Amino acid sequence: MLKIEIPDVEYWKEQIKCQSACPVHTDARGYVRAIAEGDFKKAYLIARAPNPLASICGRVCGAPCEIACRRGSVDKSISIRALKRSAHEEGVPDLFDPMEIINEIRGSLEDRICSGVEDLGGLLEYFEKPSEKIKGKSVGIIGSGPAGLAAAHDLALMGVKVVIYELESVAAGMLYLGVPAYRLPREIIKAEVDLIQQLGVEIRTNCQVGKDVTFSELRERHEAVVIAVGCRDSRSIPIPGIKTPGVMGGVEFLRSVALLKPENIGQRVVVIGGGNVAYDVARTALRRQQMDIAETARRQGQDVKVTLCCLESGNEMLADEIEILEGEEEGVARLDGYGPQEILTENGKLKGVRFHKVLSIFDEQKRFNPKFDPTDEIIIETDTVLLAVGQSSNISFVDPKEEGIETNDRGLMICDPESLETSAKGVYLSGDLAHGPRLMIDAIASGKKAARAIYQNFTGEKLKVETVEFHAPIEEYGREMGYEKLKRQALRVAPPQERKKDTNVLVEKGFNCSEAKVEGSRCLDCGVNTVFDGNRCILCGACADICPELCLKLVPVSELEGDKTFEELTHIVKDQKETDVISAIIKDEEKCIRCALCAIRCPADAITMERFQFKECLV
Repeated sequence: MLKIEIPDVEYWKEQIKCQSACPVHTDARGYVRAIAEGDFKKAYLIARAPNPLASICGRVCGAPCEIACRRGSVDKSISIRALKRSAHEEGVPDLFDPMEIINEIRGSLEDRICSGVEDLGGLLEYFEKPSEKIKGKSVGIIGSGPAGLAAAHDLALMGVKVVIYELESVAAGMLYLGVPAYRLPREIIKAEVDLIQQLGVEIRTNCQVGKDVTFSELRERHEAVVIAVGCRDSRSIPIPGIKTPGVMGGVEFLRSVALLKPENIGQRVVVIGGGNVAYDVARTALRRQQMDIAETARRQGQDVKVTLCCLESGNEMLADEIEILEGEEEGVARLDGYGPQEILTENGKLKGVRFHKVLSIFDEQKRFNPKFDPTDEIIIETDTVLLAVGQSSNISFVDPKEEGIETNDRGLMICDPESLETSAKGVYLSGDLAHGPRLMIDAIASGKKAARAIYQNFTGEKLKVETVEFHAPIEEYGREMGYEKLKRQALRVAPPQERKKDTNVLVEKGFNCSEAKVEGSRCLDCGVNTVFDGNRCILCGACADICPELCLKLVPVSELEGDKTFEELTHIVKDQKETDVISAIIKDEEKCIRCALCAIRCPADAITMERFQFKECLV
């Protein structure tokens, strides 16, 4: 028996897998297809509507949309993140007045589809007509990272007064301090922060909660407080010598480089860790060494060397493949499958690190519990060790017990997963504190969720989501010639020797206009569907015969089983027939490439290509 599903609105929405996978429901299909058509401005407005940090996401997002992209089941997924960058670079060539972006989005709402529950359009209605119930109310946000900025952005649009308290001298948290400039230009961060400030958000930098102002004072000053500090401290490892001078956290190292503060790193650097942050640290260290001691090294006839050491084998590393590849191009050496056992010293100075071969990383209960082979040992001489084995949050500024905030068995503050409010009224968690370390886009979604919950508590009005959907037949539907055969394009990158000269030299060059249009045309446009008219269909099977992907099949209904809707439908059909020998056409959506050959071939005009459109708005 074949299990089938009768399509409903949720079914059609789930077919647009890129949008379903995005935590803020960005209509990736929409802006990718707009790029394919050459309309980069429209593409940017679609990308920006649900995401206040869209231009940043175009550079450094973890891109869950790409992982979900259905083109990946055919060959390779669309370069969605890179195309979002193209939408910003080509659609907004100059960093014009940020409020102009808001006005442009307002004017384009009627032309867009699949807008998503976080749509800026719904928020703009609050911005233009704020509720009387929120007048005079304010929210304090601790931390100006992606979660804090997203919460501030949406709350400001809802008419709430927002003040962000930032420990550092610059806003944007780890976006500025943890993401190297060779990946994310600082002017892009500044432009997004400026827009949020122009909405009325106040950002107080160099303000340490717990020192310059207490957490209790913030609760008295504001009707609600959002803790969105993120994970900004490097984790240590319990091995002998870890406190030796010359051993430092990788995140702290990145912070110093971002703030242009000198770090005394040597010519032989060991980075411990195997994730993307470890590669950020290693590649930044390589550039920092080039800037700090290159001349000295040349005079002494010595080469600068950075070695990244991780527990995992090469094919198990957590870092993205592109990070590993670009690191190798730049000269980052690697030691796979070995774990640090001891920091070696001589006369109190760092001399090296002792490593043992990894036998296993997890125990029988799947808990992190690495085992080593002491007979297989490697010692790497070094004068600098940078730790990149994970990050943690510093929330020493708040006493959960004193503030009435419940904690779990590990002493971590807990919150309601839906509202993000803690047991202390008016205190919310957002970002890493709410759900643990995840992607930047998850932090943005968390900040937006906190903003909606706060608004609901302020007004007593629940923000409901209303879905409007319809299918629109497409006249003269067609696709780009040979779109199904196009291969994913590699991004242009700067030569290794050029990009190592300075931390501000961008590694990825991005697509130019023509490249972006070609890459966009690879999109299968999953919002378009083949819709069958059962009253017209003569069950000739011509559609199944011509389908290049063999996704259509003519089968007896007796071989099918489905949900309650399917059973009810088959009973109705059987009642209308004189025999129970009924056939049906079934479709495997995963295989369909939206080529429309079935619609063209159908002799009864029973198949139409229709664009599924839906809009989820806050009401």
